[in-house]
Amino acid sequence: MARSSIKLFMYAVMLSALTLSFLLVKPVAAETSELIFSAPWGDKPGEMGLINQPEQEICGPLSFCTDGRNVFVLDTVNSRIVGIDANGEAKVIASKVVGWGICTDGSGGVFVQDGKRIMHIDGSGKVKSRFTVEEKSGALPKLVEGYGMDMFQDSAGYLCVRGLDQKAHRISDAPRMRTPSSSSPATSATSLHYKIKRFSGNEVRILGLDPDGKVLVSVPVRFDGGEPGAVLFKGTNAEANLYVEVEHLKGNKVELKVHCYSPSGKRLGVLHLPNDYFTTVYKKTELARDGSVYQMLTTPEEVRILRWEF
Repeated sequence: MARSSIKLFMYAVMLSALTLSFLLVKPVAAETSELIFSAPWGDKPGEMGLINQPEQEICGPLSFCTDGRNVFVLDTVNSRIVGIDANGEAKVIASKVVGWGICTDGSGGVFVQDGKRIMHIDGSGKVKSRFTVEEKSGALPKLVEGYGMDMFQDSAGYLCVRGLDQKAHRISDAPRMRTPSSSSPATSATSLHYKIKRFSGNEVRILGLDPDGKVLVSVPVRFDGGEPGAVLFKGTNAEANLYVEVEHLKGNKVELKVHCYSPSGKRLGVLHLPNDYFTTVYKKTELARDGSVYQMLTTPEEVRILRWEF
């Protein structure tokens, strides 16, 4: 065989191999993160409180929230609310605040929950109202402090809590906001209420219920091996896509992910988030209305607010 023919033959083999490898490789959805804010541990301005004592649970900020523009961190140890604007500049919004849950009111203020007690604070730090959540005839869930318990404003402007059953419950005594928060976790454009339901055999589904409790949407959460840990419904974006936060158990490893599903049940993407938390955090992620995901991560050095996009 002539030298030129050999070269042509080898080139054809290499081209075929490259083509085959391209066909065998599955496309991977790109995911990017942006550091919005970071603060070291401490009790001075610009720092976040930390309790780190022997034989005690390490405690730092328990919760945070965002309206898609500003971020609010519940600096639990220092008993204050820290607001972070779109430029990453932080300032103390309110002091002497006790609680374990926080959500925005859609107008620059926040609601802070401490058990059944809720306080409404505006953007200047002024307390606008205080009220108590009353459990009437079992209409409200059992409120338990811990991971996955959530408080938020729905798309109709009502303040809601989510209990152990992961179902959203409106709080009738709370003021209704005229401008809903940019992140409205419990409802979509069809005004359904969503909850997570577990079945046998590690089956987990997102259920969408109408006001009468009828299931109109049932979307399976895919795990691709391993087992589900905590699965939390995080909300819908402007296109009514569904988002869930997932603890994915693989052996001794617990992975933190956020899944996005279409209303018809197609999985549109998965975010893989860092899960090596230094302190206990009750709310790890929050969904913005544009579909971006905010994460509060604690490390031995600092608190970080990250913004993720699919």
